Amino acid sequence: MKFREIFLVLTLMLPLSSIVQANSISIFGGSYDYDDDNTSTLYGLNYHLSDNSFSFFNLIDLNPVIGGFITADSASMFYSGFETNIGAGSIYLNLSSSAGIYSNGDGKDLGNDLQFKSEVNIFYNISKESRFGIGSHHISNAGLATVNPGTNNYYLIYNKNF
Repeated sequence: MKFREIFLVLTLMLPLSSIVQANSISIFGGSYDYDDDNTSTLYGLNYHLSDNSFSFFNLIDLNPVIGGFITADSASMFYSGFETNIGAGSIYLNLSSSAGIYSNGDGKDLGNDLQFKSEVNIFYNISKESRFGIGSHHISNAGLATVNPGTNNYYLIYNKNF
């Protein structure tokens, strides 16, 4: 998938973020594919839609999340999925799972355009409105293609309510 196609998808999705009020945004940066030869710098942005949460079998509250990232090697991914927070104190765990469209650019070939991202983050509340955290996510095509190397990534996160 070319950058032009990803830009088109992002442009079409931006009005959605103004219709559905997001209550926080995360900016993150770190290392992409840190355990392989294709290590690169990673930058990304997530919208957390907690105002639209729903209960899954009255066991866990899920919130929609929309985001994307780009690497120094022009690999990029735009994704959406669901997340949950575990813990209510100043330190809590954030877990998410997403599906999205990936473009390898000059970076690692992950086998196809459809990829899945599983993520774990640990946040510390700096104030009522902002948090700082560290996180990691794994990206894979779940065996949908014969090429499925996956990537492991880690990063620092700043999250702010708005």
